[in-house]
Amino acid sequence: LLFTSSVLGKLVLPPPSGSYAVLHSSLKLTDHDRTDPYDPNHGKRNTMISLYYPIPHASCPRTCVTPYMPPTTASFVDAYASQFGAPNGTFGSIQMQVCCNTTSPASASTNVAQYPLVLFSPGLGATRLLYSALAQRLASEGYAVATMDHPFETMVVEYPDGSFTPGLNESYWLDPSAPDRLEHLLDVRVQDSQFVLSQLGRKAVAQALVPGATCGFNVHRAAFFGHSFGGATAVAAAMRDARIAGAFNMDGNQHGRLTDTAKPVVLFGRAAPDAHNRTTEATWRDAWAHLKGWKRELGLKDSGHNSFGDIPLLIKLGGVAIPAQAQLVLIGGADGGRTFEVVARY
Repeated sequence: LLFTSSVLGKLVLPPPSGSYAVLHSSLKLTDHDRTDPYDPNHGKRNTMISLYYPIPHASCPRTCVTPYMPPTTASFVDAYASQFGAPNGTFGSIQMQVCCNTTSPASASTNVAQYPLVLFSPGLGATRLLYSALAQRLASEGYAVATMDHPFETMVVEYPDGSFTPGLNESYWLDPSAPDRLEHLLDVRVQDSQFVLSQLGRKAVAQALVPGATCGFNVHRAAFFGHSFGGATAVAAAMRDARIAGAFNMDGNQHGRLTDTAKPVVLFGRAAPDAHNRTTEATWRDAWAHLKGWKRELGLKDSGHNSFGDIPLLIKLGGVAIPAQAQLVLIGGADGGRTFEVVARY
């Protein structure tokens, strides 16, 4: 975690430390059966996904450096991060290392159903791309990890052709006079997740993500994890969709209707000094009562709400330069590299 390099002044994140190299691809998916409830033009609901796919090191003779996020998204994230003291141009200067030479069927590990599928949903308003290193790290352990955005809520969703959809202001979703907005949004997020899962089961979609894929992903026993509102999305989806085998909620208050489930569920929150757990959070107590199978509550010591993603690693490596007090607010007092590794391992 402590290794990094610089190419033309850009921070290059270290490759993931697992047993596999990782292929990265992205794809726009459109649900022609749903009208987007937030689109003023009443277009069909769509989303952008990123796939992080494990490749045996022997089948990945070359790695490439790729932008951590595309330019418009980087500018939106820069604008948000400026309130914490991050300089302009921060996120456009970060790059990742990915496997990029898998054109032959043998090297592409084309039986994509062989790897367990994991879905990921980000925090309220957050782009999926702020969790890319975490998803890549998980993929390097032998999982196919698909991260998704949620248009008109995500701060910006940028498409392959350079067009983009900005999100509604966070204050719209958090308006105390309209609490039903979050409940409706959770339902839309769950529907997004179910649509993405169904699409990943299609051979044509798998081929668009993994060159030479011979089948769709195994969508009948997928795991789902998420951060903040994405964690609530993961638990809600597990309660509603038989294809989701279990859920992992990272520090997210639970929203939406709750039903009993025997599926395994982890609630991973913050320990002292800023604890977020069943003692301090009523929605976790309510959710806990509906978890009838294997369940665990974990707490990350000396952490902050943004400890559950890439931010701790980016701060540790110097990619996000912010004052110490802002770091304390975002990720707590623990070492960023250690925090990233603990979250990734769990």
